[in-house]
Amino acid sequence: MCGIAGGVGARAPKSDGLTRQLDSIHHRGPDETGRYLSDGVALGIRRLAIIDVGTGQQPVSNESKTIHLVFNGEIYNFASLRDDLATKGHHFTSNGDSEVIVHLYEEYGIDFISKLSGMFAIAIWDSRDESLILIRDRMGKKPLWYAHQGDGTLFFGSEVKALKAAGVRTTLRKEAISEVMQFGYVNAPRSAYNEIAQVPPASYGIWRNGAWSTKKYWSPDFETVHDISYEDALSETKRLIRDAVERRLISERPIGSFLSGGFDSTIVTAYMTQLIPGKVKTFSIGFNDPRYDESSYARAVAKYLGTEHVEEKLTPDPALLLQQLSSTLDQPFADSSIIPTFMLSKFARQEVVVALGGDGGDEVFGGYDRYLAAPFMQQWNSLLKIGAPLSAGLASTGAINNRKIKRILSQVQSHPSLAARYLSVLSLGQGAQLKKLIGNDFHSNAASAEFVSHFGLPGARDDLSRMIRSDFQWYLPGDLLVKADLATMANSLEVRAPLLDHSVVEWATRLPSQYKIKGRQTKYILKEIARSLVPSELIDRPKMGFAIPRADWLRTGLRTMTYDLLTDPTAQGRGWFIPSEVESILADHMSGHDRDALIWPMLMLELWARTWLDH
Repeated sequence: MCGIAGGVGARAPKSDGLTRQLDSIHHRGPDETGRYLSDGVALGIRRLAIIDVGTGQQPVSNESKTIHLVFNGEIYNFASLRDDLATKGHHFTSNGDSEVIVHLYEEYGIDFISKLSGMFAIAIWDSRDESLILIRDRMGKKPLWYAHQGDGTLFFGSEVKALKAAGVRTTLRKEAISEVMQFGYVNAPRSAYNEIAQVPPASYGIWRNGAWSTKKYWSPDFETVHDISYEDALSETKRLIRDAVERRLISERPIGSFLSGGFDSTIVTAYMTQLIPGKVKTFSIGFNDPRYDESSYARAVAKYLGTEHVEEKLTPDPALLLQQLSSTLDQPFADSSIIPTFMLSKFARQEVVVALGGDGGDEVFGGYDRYLAAPFMQQWNSLLKIGAPLSAGLASTGAINNRKIKRILSQVQSHPSLAARYLSVLSLGQGAQLKKLIGNDFHSNAASAEFVSHFGLPGARDDLSRMIRSDFQWYLPGDLLVKADLATMANSLEVRAPLLDHSVVEWATRLPSQYKIKGRQTKYILKEIARSLVPSELIDRPKMGFAIPRADWLRTGLRTMTYDLLTDPTAQGRGWFIPSEVESILADHMSGHDRDALIWPMLMLELWARTWLDH
């Protein structure tokens, strides 16, 4: 796991420029620095040494020194690939995965990507035709940003800050304000800047002679369905997940597991205990507020599995935490669960360098309540239209303050399609609210239109498949994987996600939908697997999620910061929000009516602007 940066073209970084880029992402790889510099080419890496610690330095090259590579990530099947290449005459000077990639490319060309099992962001300079190839893994676990300049120069890096360190001049992409206010994140593969974007997941880009183009190399199948009995499906799903966990146990540095006590992390940890000799180290955190504390569930699972469990109850200073995070979040990001993820990563890094987690279980196996609720409510669309005025009245009185009930009430309205309803379910603020709040120059419906259009594309066999496909397109690469990467790498910790292994994903997208959602039970087949590994009473409980007491923090420890940042002349001068509406929302929240779904993204946008946009 590392951070990479560099550039090609007329203004490619020289030594000093590449150093600035690498210094900006030092946290991603504190162990070593590597660089390749030639006329018009710069490749650099900050290395977090995990596999082949002694001889796995980068950049790496082929024998003839015509191909050079840096990469961030892990290739889990590198040993078998290395053996195959050796039979074809390739020679190796190291024992790790990076040199294997170079020789795979040399042997198979760009088609080598299909042979990789892992997470990766790869940069290859091929001097034979003077091309730079940037490749991102199938799910988008590892970030890969680029800026293609007007003179043809292309800069790249693992984080946006590495491009800014290279001197890329940036201007705000105005639509990003509406995206963050609606979804909590900037819609991938875009950035908050007009000049910077990401290589999309499962895609590669080629730069040659100043020209740049991208191509998709993989996509999951949401149309085909396995003709298989439930018993056989359950057995095969167990095997695939267990194999995915086993692949991710390769490490020369200490390894452990994030354990929340939920289904996903319990399955991953249980298989680890079967596959690792000795005790597995597990980590969890909790808050003193019982509404946001899952530590007792994690403790019970850890006791049953016999892990070496470490937990910490946290009483954080929220204002200080946000100040620390603002230097990490070089893009606006308003998913507040990044705070406990960041704190857990910092805590675990004291003992391990690698951690396995349960990310992806909900998206891959149908675990969200919205997968049930959205189609059900759309079936009753005409009746919901009648009930809309009553629900709006109840919500506005403040008499109902339960989050789930308020979320349901917000959906008691008519929508023209399931796509529109699913968009509404995912939105932090509804269309009328956002139009009233966001300044005219920054309000945009473009992301909503794109979302609805993508939702209706052919290639998905049923409603569940359409919703999961939508989450693969938007939520995973825009939110969940961004959160996991930034929160862990800010603490020099590598996180691995077995449930997002591409073989697991390819299998699960073709499972019959009734194996994922049965009656009112979401994630059915995954829950069956969990119950086969630990007693059901340890995990059969309401889903809590990895949350913080956000609404309370905004009234207490963050109150002063919130008012100072959102109501001063600097914020008002941006024109992003209507000042009178901001004041009204803040006053309503402080009076006891939770408005944090709107206040939090405004606050995170302003913090980002003062840290990154104004400098």
